[in-house]
Amino acid sequence: MRWALGVLLSLIAFPALADAPPKGVSTHVAEGSVGPYRAGLNLVVRDNLTIEDAHYYYARTGQDIPLQVAAQGETFKLDEPGGGHFELHLTNADTAEPRPLNFYTSTGLAGTWTRKGKTLPVNFGFTTVLNGPNPDRWYADVTGESDAQFEARVRSFLGGVLSGNVAQAAARVSWPLVVNGRRRTTIRNRAALAARWKVLFTPAAIAALRGAIPHEMFVRDGMAMIAGGAVWFDARGAKTLNLP
Repeated sequence: MRWALGVLLSLIAFPALADAPPKGVSTHVAEGSVGPYRAGLNLVVRDNLTIEDAHYYYARTGQDIPLQVAAQGETFKLDEPGGGHFELHLTNADTAEPRPLNFYTSTGLAGTWTRKGKTLPVNFGFTTVLNGPNPDRWYADVTGESDAQFEARVRSFLGGVLSGNVAQAAARVSWPLVVNGRRRTTIRNRAALAARWKVLFTPAAIAALRGAIPHEMFVRDGMAMIAGGAVWFDARGAKTLNLP
């Protein structure tokens, strides 16, 4: 079955109630949008209260943009080189969660991004929480190659799918490709992928993959995933599809 972001959040096991947030350093990765642009956010947090390090990135480039913490409290103010400025607050739709929220009891952040008089709405939802600071290598459990090389493979597969380029996508598949749906099927080569292309990559599937952020991806059981688990990648390429 397709993994949803809500499932990932359940793995983090946010408590219904907590007397105090746990102590220590943790890394919180979120996906969402800055205005019309898909983006990701990475925060290194101490004691689930204080941001110690931060950066964000846009889905189209995956390039980290450092953020300097200008103020903290109920509103986090973060500045980027070039004058961009975030004002964000923690969010949780569950009104039973005690306020004020902290990073242990929240599910995301919302607010605004402003630069040179232009203001965009910002919304992020947490997808991954790691104990400790950012890892030296995000995909050490997946591959021996660099993070940049692995992400380039994922980005190439995604680009092939979104542009309808069967050859490009097939070159980034780890055969056999497993497809989960009403029944589980296996695609063993490029010709078989081409024959089923329109069945697999429907408008709904394409829409889901357009929102993918192939950077600082969630990793589990030796594979990394994009778009809430729509596609999982092993060291050789796309291995499992869980498309709508």
